[in-house]
Formats: sequence, structure tokens, C-alpha cells
Amino acid sequence: MKKILKKLSKIMCLALVLCLCILSVGCGSKDKNESALKAIKDKKVLVVGTAPGYPPFEFATSKDGNSKVVGADIDLAQKLADKIGVKLEIKSMEFDALLPALQAGKIDIAITAMTPTEERKKAVDFSQVYFDGTNSVIISDSNKSKLANEDDLKNLKIGVQKGSTQEIYAKNKLKAKTVKSLPAVPDLVSDLKNGNIDAVVVSTVVGQINVKQYQGVKLAQGLELKSYSGGEQAAMAFKKGNNKELIQQANNLIKELKDSGEYQKILDKNIEIASQTSK
Repeated sequence: MKKILKKLSKIMCLALVLCLCILSVGCGSKDKNESALKAIKDKKVLVVGTAPGYPPFEFATSKDGNSKVVGADIDLAQKLADKIGVKLEIKSMEFDALLPALQAGKIDIAITAMTPTEERKKAVDFSQVYFDGTNSVIISDSNKSKLANEDDLKNLKIGVQKGSTQEIYAKNKLKAKTVKSLPAVPDLVSDLKNGNIDAVVVSTVVGQINVKQYQGVKLAQGLELKSYSGGEQAAMAFKKGNNKELIQQANNLIKELKDSGEYQKILDKNIEIASQTSK
């Protein structure tokens, strides 16, 4: 009898463990299948990752000793949060840390003037493009005679933002002899002024702001980056998964802002703010 009871006890324990496992799997599947948009609405906050140091899209300003991240991308993030009906939380980090943070679920979206390259599309999903531009090269006045074409650029010490498409261009397309990667463009321009590098490859609109902020630097004129295809584009990045509704919300917002001309006003406003920031 004792042996029978002992066997029954083991069977009941195994059955209980099996039931708990089934329930656990069921709950996990429910959470996994929950849409990203619903999850954001439930927690009532949209967490957006960005990489300050790329004016006019995202940059830090200081007032009364308090630092704040502002920019066209931050305004765009706020409008998306308003459209969803939740609060906005901005998380600042280095550019090359954004996609890992997105994949790990530490942020809901990355909005940081990110170009939707084919390689990045393998790792994350993207919204429609909200900004189209070109790329330029910042040089110091003393380097003016050294740069006439891409072959000249290849032989210079080039500065690029770490993790950017400009970095991919300099290393893989141009195959420059020396490439220095830093998290923020203003730090690269400082290195340029100090003679540590010879040129900075950057988005034209970002370059235009930096040459206004710093004396002794300018955009190289007449230099065509022939091996840099696709120009400079920006789109929001999302974790792959159940995010169709969230991406649709973002795409609807982008279309509204571009069709009405509101996005250009947002960009112009932040270009003005960034240009007035003294260095």
C-alpha cells in the first residue's frame, strides 16, 4: 500500500509540474504575442533611445545648470507620444548602442537620424523615411588645397561618427587609410581644429551647423562623394516582432508632418537653435 501511495504521490507531483509548465508557456506566449503598441499604451509611456551630439536632430543644451536633450528627432518623438496618448521618456546613449538596446527591449523605438540600410533592416524594422539629405566633408582652412577629389580624401585622416553610415563609407567604400570614430560630431570637429584629423564626413545639414559654430572650418566645395550611394536618410527603428500597429502610427505621423510642411518647420527651428549654440 505504501509503495502504491508513493507512486501515486510521484505521479501527482509530475502532473502538477506539467500543469505549471503549460500555464507558464501559455502566459509567456500571451505576452510575446501582445502588440508593441498595446504594451506602450498599457505602461503609458513611450521610451525612445537617441544619441545626442548630432545637431539639429539631437543635441544637448544647458540652462541654469540643467542639461536637456533637444532636437528635431526629440520633437518628432514627442509628437508620436502625443499621437499614441502616452508620456515620452528619452534615453540617451551612444549611437552604436541603440540597436542592441532596441533588440533587448530597453527602448521602444530608436529615433536618431538613422539611415535604414539593408544591413540594419536584417536586425530591426524601420518606419518610412522622414528626412532625405546629402553628405559633405568638413575641412579646416589649412587643408583646403589638399582636397579636390575622393582619392585625396582617401589619403587623409578622416573623422566619422561611430556606428554611422559615414563610418561604413569611410572604411568599406572609400577604404581610407586612417579613420577615427567618435560618438559625437562636435568632438570630431574639435579634433579637426586641433589637427588630430584632416576631415570629417557628415550629413550636410549637420555639417552646415558645425561650420557656423566653429571658426577656421568649412565645408569642402565641389567635392562629390561618388562611392557614397543613397545620400543621407533618416527613419525610426523598431524591434522586430509585433510592431505593425506601432509602425503604422509612426508612418501616419510622418506622412502628416511631411505633407503639411510641419516637419520642415520642426527641422528649421532646431537648425536655428543649434546654430545659436556657442562653442
